[in-house]
Amino acid sequence: MEKPLMFALLVILALGIVLGSQYYVLKNPAEADKDILKKFNSEAELEAFIKKGNTGYIYYSPTLRGGTVMDAGMMKTMETEAAMAPSGSDDFSKTNVQVEGVDEADIVKTDGKYIYTLSGNKMYIISAEPGNSKPISEIPLKGEAKEIFINEDKLVIFGSQYNEEVYSTDDVQSKGIASSEKMMILPRYPQRYSQYAYINVYDMTDRSNPKLSREIMLSGYYFSSRMIGKYVYAVINMPAYYYGGPIIRPLIKENGAEKTIPANDIYYHDYPDNSYNFVNILSINIQDDNEEYTTKTVLSPNTQNMYVSSNNIYTAFASYNYNVIYTPENIIENVIKPLLPATVANRISEIKNSNDTSKWEMIEKEITSYTNSLGNNERTELEERASKKMAEFELKMAKDMEKTIIHKVSISDGEIKYSGQGTVPGTILNQFSMDERDGYLRIATTRGQVWTREAEFPSTNNIYVLDSDLEIKGMIEDLAPGERIYSARFMGERAYMVTFKKVDPLFVIDLKDPENPKLLGKLKIPGYSDYLHPYDENHIIGIGKEAVEAEEGDFAWYQGIKLALFDVSDPENPKEISKYNVGDRGTDSYALHDHKAFLFSREKNLLAIPILLAEIDRSKYADGKLPPYAYGDFKWQGAYVFSIDPENGFKLTGRISHVEDDSLEKSGYYYYSPNSIKRSLYIGNTLYTVSDAMVKMNDLATLEELGKTSLGK
Repeated sequence: MEKPLMFALLVILALGIVLGSQYYVLKNPAEADKDILKKFNSEAELEAFIKKGNTGYIYYSPTLRGGTVMDAGMMKTMETEAAMAPSGSDDFSKTNVQVEGVDEADIVKTDGKYIYTLSGNKMYIISAEPGNSKPISEIPLKGEAKEIFINEDKLVIFGSQYNEEVYSTDDVQSKGIASSEKMMILPRYPQRYSQYAYINVYDMTDRSNPKLSREIMLSGYYFSSRMIGKYVYAVINMPAYYYGGPIIRPLIKENGAEKTIPANDIYYHDYPDNSYNFVNILSINIQDDNEEYTTKTVLSPNTQNMYVSSNNIYTAFASYNYNVIYTPENIIENVIKPLLPATVANRISEIKNSNDTSKWEMIEKEITSYTNSLGNNERTELEERASKKMAEFELKMAKDMEKTIIHKVSISDGEIKYSGQGTVPGTILNQFSMDERDGYLRIATTRGQVWTREAEFPSTNNIYVLDSDLEIKGMIEDLAPGERIYSARFMGERAYMVTFKKVDPLFVIDLKDPENPKLLGKLKIPGYSDYLHPYDENHIIGIGKEAVEAEEGDFAWYQGIKLALFDVSDPENPKEISKYNVGDRGTDSYALHDHKAFLFSREKNLLAIPILLAEIDRSKYADGKLPPYAYGDFKWQGAYVFSIDPENGFKLTGRISHVEDDSLEKSGYYYYSPNSIKRSLYIGNTLYTVSDAMVKMNDLATLEELGKTSLGK
């Protein structure tokens, strides 16, 4: 152990502080806030920067040297006689998106005439006519298909693929890897694997015979995308590995032509981290295959969340500065010296600023001499003050230890311009934790851990308002200590936020004045909401879990699915005006984790969500008394269909399932089936439910089955 680290512990112990857990101090707190956008000047500078931040481990770097994902000859035409387009409807549901006019890719889309869905490693185009529904064509895909877009007669498919390559010892040595490192770096030598994301664009003028018109591959993996007008913007993350030789930079291939992003085209901010990624933002005109794609590359930690407005892309990642050491300088300056008489504190400063090689021993003697001069009561008082001072110091440092770093990229008609970087304390939950309005970015964060040292350092929840330069202009902090955010939604001049540990407080926050956010009101009820969706300007739908407070401790046992309708017309007194519980503990829904599985139409008085239903056999418990931690057995999977309005609340219209046997009864603790309904949509008066195995059609009013189409058979 280094002397400064040992001495820092001795100083704390000399003042009677018992270390119940680790105290972290930033290497250089100011360094994490640098907001100077830079570009690398050379390959050597890029390598040196990544090497500096590397933790010391040597990694094998994958490269992109694979072939094309597929070619037009791999298409399989199925029903050529079905090439004639069905009549279709202009009344159809669209993907549930966060921002109007900014489409989000999904596994299922419709244009009112056809349904487009990914199932396994195939893309299906299906006629949507209820009496004549059938697959028109299918496209076999390599790797793992992720999501799709539909834009008039163009289909865009995003996916990821691994490629295995064989190389020689000379290849390894030419990269500068020493022989002693081979076993660690190349556990399956002499093979290597590369991962890349693909973006395939198809011409669907003839739905029965879609043709691949454009193919772009990028090294790394697909994260997310948006579509605005005819332009698609995609984010691809690629780890920046250091293996002792040149850094492998992002590679882009289009129709066989390769382009490696040069070091002097890579942006970065000079803050430290031990794991970097090349975050590639790419835009393509999917209506014009001849228009060249545009890219911007930023070296940063991994993109974890993305919010996109009509003008800007915001990518966000958490930055944890926990991998640091005790620094006696900070502890002495912030904890020790403020407790000492001025004469002793000044003497310590003189010693600390000297070049004496034994200065830490000298400082220790000064502090020890002072503490030994105290009586028992004075020592006890000093210990209490020191303990309080350390807690204050840790709380102050918490904002620097746990942050969200945001990159802003401006977009317009396919053009991409890097616009800056900002930082807020705490971490965000998902894309709904961010929102842009009138040039301001509003963001909701949680700082601290719910279950960690709650009495001394409880979690807190916050909302920050940043201007167009991503500088913090307004904030409201320290909401719901000891809890964390489970859902957030920004609607106009308000923010709605749900936190949870034992009960579900719904907070209503006024953001009319960006520099002066105000808490208007809150509502505490059992359970929590994982997702909030606007019903209208005065009502919000929440979907999450019911909960029961535990007798064993300061927490709650979550139960089945809970739907809630909140009235926020009086923001100071929000109310839960209706709720509907589904199933027992163990019941789940894709909609809890993916808002695209949530189908809602106020005009049609419709809400549909997929449900995996778990129910408890109450006959197994005496007098029917169930412990709150008891799990139910899986009994059913499908879509629950509701009517919903403020006057009548939730009314179950019916249920639709694709599971036609007793497989759920035999599924055990975990359940997967190709018949699990993942999405619902409507076209006209027909409700469509989609699983990997089939598309089923039901009358929207009566839920009478109108037909079904099998996939992959």
